[in-house]
Amino acid sequence: MSSVEERLAKLEYHMELLLKQIQMDQYPFDALVIQSKLSRKEVLELMNLCEKLSIEMEKQKAEGFVTFAPLLTEFHQKLHPDLPLEKTIHAMKAQRLYEPLMDAFMKPFIKKK
Repeated sequence: MSSVEERLAKLEYHMELLLKQIQMDQYPFDALVIQSKLSRKEVLELMNLCEKLSIEMEKQKAEGFVTFAPLLTEFHQKLHPDLPLEKTIHAMKAQRLYEPLMDAFMKPFIKKK
């Protein structure tokens, strides 16, 4: 194993140890990002998507919409494949990220249970 590979393996191990130390109940989305090994760019893409969908949801609310299934479908289709849909929604909501949007996205899951 090369020196760079050894250093990378050590960093990954240290990240695993640090992940155990963070307060999962306060930062569940950040923990999910680390567990899924997402890059800064991938997280920014997700945040940009959430911003876009939040704006669209507000427009739809103003037009009288009460359900947002098409927005949830778009979110699911564009969500990074390593992020599970329901877990991501709950983690973002718990971390207070895009709360109105995540509240709307949680409704179909609440009805299922």
